Amino acid sequence: MLPGSESAPSSPYRLRGMHRQSRIPIVATLLGAGLLGLAACGREKARTASPSPSSEPPPPAVVTAQADVGERPFAFTAADLDAWERGMKKEIELFKAAQAKAAAAKTPSERAAAAQAGFDTATAPEAAKAIGADPDRYLKTRRTVDRVLETLDFQGKIPGPKEMNRELASDEMKQRLSADPFAELDPASAALLKERLDRIAPIWIQYTELTAVNG
Repeated sequence: MLPGSESAPSSPYRLRGMHRQSRIPIVATLLGAGLLGLAACGREKARTASPSPSSEPPPPAVVTAQADVGERPFAFTAADLDAWERGMKKEIELFKAAQAKAAAAKTPSERAAAAQAGFDTATAPEAAKAIGADPDRYLKTRRTVDRVLETLDFQGKIPGPKEMNRELASDEMKQRLSADPFAELDPASAALLKERLDRIAPIWIQYTELTAVNG
């Protein structure tokens, strides 16, 4: 615990049965590069006159593999779950490849690029492309399945790595933990996921443990 942080509120989230390794090395690398860039920019501005405002293009949109707050669950089909199984196995491969590349990197920028290649915002669309799945349907199925399995994990109904301290959880999270996560789904989708849970849960657990500990 850092000095002066004794009074800080505890997080309700933790990993079950393992110590979560910190992302500090990656964050420090990115932060250090950002600070050096800001310092160089400051020196450059001191030597030159301020440029006139220019219209720069906006940053590219980020495709997220995490569900947005209030996003409606996707009514996935059997074909979508087939794609999810193949895609998540591919994402595990992509994450491991990014780890190996980061370990072999010789510069901070190479390590940062390798780390970013392992983020789900990179592996999810890449996996969809690799297996020939529709990217939009794959991402929507991924987000919906992930929320259900995460809730089941928090509830202790599957042997995943996630735990939630209910005493520290928000009211919204407490309500989520007391509800049936399958009830949020389209009935046909819920039936499909329940039918395949024994196959799907181990893949999700493997990916979650891998990225939580090594991400």
